[in-house]
Amino acid sequence: MSKLRPVCIIPARGGSKRLPRKNIALLAGKPLLAYAIEAARDSGLFDWIVVSSEDSEILKVASQYGAAIDRRAPELATDTAQVKTVCRELLLNLAQRGEHYQEFAVLLVTNPLRTAEDLKEAYQVFQDGDADTLMSLVPFSHPPQRAVRLSGGRVTPFLDGEQMKQTQLLEPLYRHDGSFIFGRVEPFLAGGEFYGGRVAPFVLPPEHSVDIDQPIDLLWAEFLIAHIARNQAAQGSGRMI
Repeated sequence: MSKLRPVCIIPARGGSKRLPRKNIALLAGKPLLAYAIEAARDSGLFDWIVVSSEDSEILKVASQYGAAIDRRAPELATDTAQVKTVCRELLLNLAQRGEHYQEFAVLLVTNPLRTAEDLKEAYQVFQDGDADTLMSLVPFSHPPQRAVRLSGGRVTPFLDGEQMKQTQLLEPLYRHDGSFIFGRVEPFLAGGEFYGGRVAPFVLPPEHSVDIDQPIDLLWAEFLIAHIARNQAAQGSGRMI
């Protein structure tokens, strides 16, 4: 059976070195995983929302917040396992069961401030274009061309010729922030890469693009959530903060 609406894949393995149990760390009293599930659900875009993990506690949280669960193989939950491999295996398994999706999305748990509206707007761009993949991007907060390396106790430019250019003369550069990827299943399975073929951009504002990697990132995200809540309350009462 061919599915007309995409499947949403949320990878959430149990291991994390810098922030243990990161995928279910609490942010404003709620597990990080819940933010991804709720954004996907509230967007109304998906036929199926599935959390892929080898970790029983993570899978239990996923079920509590209404997602389907996929218990991945241990070899797909190592430090070197890649999200693209997890997605490929899941899509192939679905196809073997007779569930043939034409499109899929990937939402990383560690980007909790992406919104359902972000997803809807991005998917519309994806639908209107001819790209194989659409990827959320965020501008670098500081030009990467200014990077330096340390070698033999000395500082040297990482990119020769760019270091001393004025900022306005540097090419704007972006990074994929992990908030979401939309892809067409057939070309993804054929090439096995998110960056292969034709990739369309969807640039997010930095305040929607917090990447939780260390404890300080949780504090910054909590500040932004509180700030957004205050502004919404102020707008409701006719005041602005």
